[in-house]
Amino acid sequence: MHQLDTDIPVKEQRTLKDYIPMVITFFVGLIVLSIYQNTMLYFSGVLDSIVNKSLFIQLLHHIGFTAVVALLLAFAFNLLENKKPDLGFKIIKLILAILLVIEAVLVTYYICNYEALGANFMTINEANASRFSWIRALGAITVTIIVCHYIYKYMAPFYTVISRMYPFTIILFSLFLATLYSDRKPINENKTQYLLEHVSQQVFNFNTYEGEEEYPLLQSDNYKTELGSYFNFKTDKPTIKLIIIEGLGAHLTNETKDFKAFMPALQELQKKSLVWTNFLSNTGESHAALPTIIGSLPFGSEGFTHIPQFTNRNTLYSILGRNGYDTSFNYGGNSALHSYDRFLDEENVGSVLDKKAFGTDYKLQEEDAAGITLGYPDKVLFRKYKALKNSGTAPKLDVLLTLSSKEPYQIPNDEMYLGKIDKLLKNYNFTPRSRRLIENNKALFASFIYTDEALREFLEKESTTANYQNTIYIITGTHQNAGLSQLNALEKYRVPLIMYSPLLKSPQKFSSMASHADITPSLIATLKEMYQIKVPNANAWLGKDLLAANTAQKEIPLLRNAHNITDFISRNHFLTDGDVYTLNKELNLLEAKDEEIITDVRNSFDYFKSVNTYITENNKLIPKELSLVYHKKPKFSKVDMIWIQSVFNGKDFDNAYKTARKIAINKEYDRSLLLCEYILSKIPRHADTEILMGRVYSWKQDYENAIKTLTKVVEKYPAYEDGYHALVDALYWSDNNGEVYKIKELAQKNSINSVLLTEKIERSMKRVQANNLKKEAKRMDQSTALAPTK
Repeated sequence: MHQLDTDIPVKEQRTLKDYIPMVITFFVGLIVLSIYQNTMLYFSGVLDSIVNKSLFIQLLHHIGFTAVVALLLAFAFNLLENKKPDLGFKIIKLILAILLVIEAVLVTYYICNYEALGANFMTINEANASRFSWIRALGAITVTIIVCHYIYKYMAPFYTVISRMYPFTIILFSLFLATLYSDRKPINENKTQYLLEHVSQQVFNFNTYEGEEEYPLLQSDNYKTELGSYFNFKTDKPTIKLIIIEGLGAHLTNETKDFKAFMPALQELQKKSLVWTNFLSNTGESHAALPTIIGSLPFGSEGFTHIPQFTNRNTLYSILGRNGYDTSFNYGGNSALHSYDRFLDEENVGSVLDKKAFGTDYKLQEEDAAGITLGYPDKVLFRKYKALKNSGTAPKLDVLLTLSSKEPYQIPNDEMYLGKIDKLLKNYNFTPRSRRLIENNKALFASFIYTDEALREFLEKESTTANYQNTIYIITGTHQNAGLSQLNALEKYRVPLIMYSPLLKSPQKFSSMASHADITPSLIATLKEMYQIKVPNANAWLGKDLLAANTAQKEIPLLRNAHNITDFISRNHFLTDGDVYTLNKELNLLEAKDEEIITDVRNSFDYFKSVNTYITENNKLIPKELSLVYHKKPKFSKVDMIWIQSVFNGKDFDNAYKTARKIAINKEYDRSLLLCEYILSKIPRHADTEILMGRVYSWKQDYENAIKTLTKVVEKYPAYEDGYHALVDALYWSDNNGEVYKIKELAQKNSINSVLLTEKIERSMKRVQANNLKKEAKRMDQSTALAPTK
């Protein structure tokens, strides 16, 4: 018989004595992260001190968060320890470590973006992602874990405090309840708790529209405005040029703010303009600003251009386009991003200038660290816009969207503009807080100096144009740049609105609260009154009148960011993250005390959210018969879609194009054309796909469609060389070489300097000459045959 070995140690089951020090250590880790947050915000110029009231409030919230975590995990700890000694201790230790890592990442996101990550965590935009610093996050994680290791190491042996579970749970639960009544703001909240709360609100948002109206926003188009009384209008309808500046907030244009020195040209322009001092963007997302400004349109969950299904609507583009206006959109970036191209295609915008259409004469913005360039800087955009020959005498609606003041702020000749920042820091009396913010964000402020200079030069050149005296210039920002600190949740939306025109009777300032959503209804009402333009008899706008004197009943919905509609203005009250504040005349936030009004504001907000969802998910903005925007999307049968999804089922349409090209090379032309049509239904300005379609028609010897398709490509993308190659090939193969002379002239005009294209053009010209010689020889033969014989 073998002797039983009784000397092998048996692990003892862990108890509360081991659990409590672990929880306390977790709380210490949260304290370290709070100090990290405030230290970084202080050195970036956002906070005035590291230790302040918000730090102590945040520690209180950390206590509450630690309490609820401890309560929830205590049961799992005991259960796992009863199953196997030491198992519960190891798993709970791992969970707490993961929670600290998550908190460190979320705190770093907050430091980099000045806003806590909420329900939009699945759709973080590129700008927010680019501002995030993994080096900071990893540093914070490393320091926090090291501190926690030593805290637990020296704490555990001295644990003698709590010996029973239930008294401890009562203490923790009481602490958690206490935090529910403390001041809660993103800066002083536990970031993990903030994220979980906003995600749960999104998931469990059961607001559904229960009204009787099929089109709840539809109203008879009887809006009135006094805007026209400030202009001396001419007989001809005015041209409207709408300039939307990326990230331009009120901090940079308000003459009472500390950053006014960075945009002197706009400061001067305001002295000659109509200016709204309490103006708001309806969104914190750049891409969502365009449809709100152009159409006073609802948001959906991510912004109107991200709504997957078509929505019947009327906008500034569609209404003025039907009233004789030439329309254009001008942008230095990629219009396919955020589905601008689909929106513009549906709007039937006459001319679209984007990244594809500039050509080799224009220099792209410098690449960022990832080797990516956003597009063409603002001066280049304005120069290219001026170079376009806009023939005809029709009035114009031109929209220009800038990008130089968008992160990573890769402006041309940046050293010169950074030098201007240093000069301002030396000579201008900034507050200590502002000075720290500027010093830590020099590239941001340099980009606004550049954009201001670009705008000044643009307007100077505009003043020499023939139609300048009958043009209205409207300048606004997309939203307040996230790189600038915001004292409260409303400042994210505060932007300028400047209307300048030689038609103005006199400059004027308006203190009435208004928003982007009021621009289109006011302009349409003005033009309808002054020029009797034709407008559908009913419309559905989010906004109303820019000059509404009584804003007590005004409602301004606000999209903070994707999947995050948590802000709302109603009855001079501002709702944010569930809290309601009263707004004074300067839009400062005051404590709201009238419970009846607070309840009404919350009910109005819930109603808007339900209407917003109902309208955008069911195409119930306006009836089809009132819509001037038509649904252009081609109809695909179920069989077509099954095949399309079998070869492509994703969002990378460059890969879809490669698939269509491969199918075409295999001579499955109809299949290739079907996939091309599908790509263009999603990305209407995917130039390579349009060229591929033209080539496929040529390969099928359907030269009529080939030439028609490729001619449009060259007109849309006059600086894109591939379109010329495909068109010249189609003309050659179809023996329509007479048109090649026009193509040669257009290529030269747009600086297309290609040896291969030159060879192809010469090939076509030789065929033209050969054909002419054959015709001449044939004519001579006929003349000889008909000549009388002697």
